[in-house]
Amino acid sequence: MLCKTKAIAALLAGAAIAGGADAATDPAGDFLATYTGALNPNLDFTSAEARFDGSNYNLKLTLNGAVGAPAGQLYVWGINRGAGTARLNDLAGPDLDPTVKWDSLAVLTPDGTMRVVVLPPAGPPAVTAFAGGAVIDGNTVSASVPLSLLTSRGYDPGSYIFQLWSRLRANPAVDGPNSEIADFGPRLFASIPEPGSWAMMIGGFGLAGFAARRRRVRIALA
Repeated sequence: MLCKTKAIAALLAGAAIAGGADAATDPAGDFLATYTGALNPNLDFTSAEARFDGSNYNLKLTLNGAVGAPAGQLYVWGINRGAGTARLNDLAGPDLDPTVKWDSLAVLTPDGTMRVVVLPPAGPPAVTAFAGGAVIDGNTVSASVPLSLLTSRGYDPGSYIFQLWSRLRANPAVDGPNSEIADFGPRLFASIPEPGSWAMMIGGFGLAGFAARRRRVRIALA
């Protein structure tokens, strides 16, 4: 009975891992070696999370210090919808991690603005601005990006990849070289449980109930 109970627990744990929110921590003080700006705590990530509820991607980052409002400070979620490339290295140097790939962005600023930048298969980027779209609370920044703005480029919407980075622009109006990028946060895979995962969970709950009933019967007969 103990072995069966452990097997059921493993089944349920596997189903939980297969979908749901994705969150991770990030070491404090791990500024990029290529970064040449001030080592401000509010550019240093300590955790991040991405949750997909079927309609919106709910994003949250935590910093090593209160956000504040320095000019040129950005928090950027690079989003790979299936057509991501290493655009940071394509746009400027020095070269950074080539596995950081994206085809859309959610750019958050300390004044509470969120800009969603979507690169279509052809033509110029589409930019949608949301005043108050970035919610600042001490050392956390939260935002919600509608799925309607992030049309798939190959990945299932429940399997988009999110990569976070911070930037301190020398010119607050425009991106400079990649030496302005201070820290990479964890890479996240926002997802919701697939139908197969729900089936596993339901099946696991059924097995758990059966095992519990069988155990009660054995106790009654003992």
